[in-house]
Amino acid sequence: MSGMRRHIFLPAALVTMAFLLASSCGCGEGEGRPPLLESEKRLEGMYEECRTIAISDPLGQHPDIDIEEIRRYENVDVEAVLVRSNGMEKPGVWTGVRLRDVLRGQGVEEPFVEIRIEAWDGYVARISYEMAMRPDTILAWAEDGAPIPREQGPVRLVVGSEDGFYWIHRIVRMAIER
Repeated sequence: MSGMRRHIFLPAALVTMAFLLASSCGCGEGEGRPPLLESEKRLEGMYEECRTIAISDPLGQHPDIDIEEIRRYENVDVEAVLVRSNGMEKPGVWTGVRLRDVLRGQGVEEPFVEIRIEAWDGYVARISYEMAMRPDTILAWAEDGAPIPREQGPVRLVVGSEDGFYWIHRIVRMAIER
């Protein structure tokens, strides 16, 4: 047994989470940790940058909104199934606030054509006015009673009646298109 090597394979999400936890604890390079990989360097500062969402609208400026402000809106639970592009399904109960409440609270005039929602990594999802106003379209911070994983950001968009293509996470910007 002493000459045998064991290989342990960890899912990428677990490795990412371990990195994020280590980087938030003050443990830096040169303190017994190997240098960061390029992919790890890209994640530095992501969570903090996603704590504020910029809202733009051709009809006027709307204040950026931070996560603490978002959480002050009426909290709702949405039971939904996240259907990923590979067909995998993940049922859950998502906790957050209705997107329509946030938009109205920030003074966004209705109706509009769509919202362009941009993630920290540049991914963009466009949702129609009708989709944004549905009661199952929320900015969620928890799934099944637990906070969403840190690498997904403080909140993610959940569109309960749509495929996962619209369920964008790490949101940094929402642009109203008229």
